[in-house]
Amino acid sequence: MDRKGEALKLSRDVQKKILDFGTEIDEYYRKFRELRVLTDDLSFQGALINVEHAFFMVVQSLNILKEQLKLIEVASKKGEIY
Repeated sequence: MDRKGEALKLSRDVQKKILDFGTEIDEYYRKFRELRVLTDDLSFQGALINVEHAFFMVVQSLNILKEQLKLIEVASKKGEIY
């Protein structure tokens, strides 16, 4: 069983999904941001800022995951991970 090959294929598949998901997340983020900018209610703005921050954290986590998935390819060529 070629585990490196399986891991590489899975890594590439997940990276494609992350790209699609990231695009959707960005669209939702922009909609919440627009709502925050358009509202006059300060407490509601605060709630929307918290939602924006949560979206930011999700995107950061996805970026970290993408980088770790890329390391699978590097490791499969070198035989080691740092």
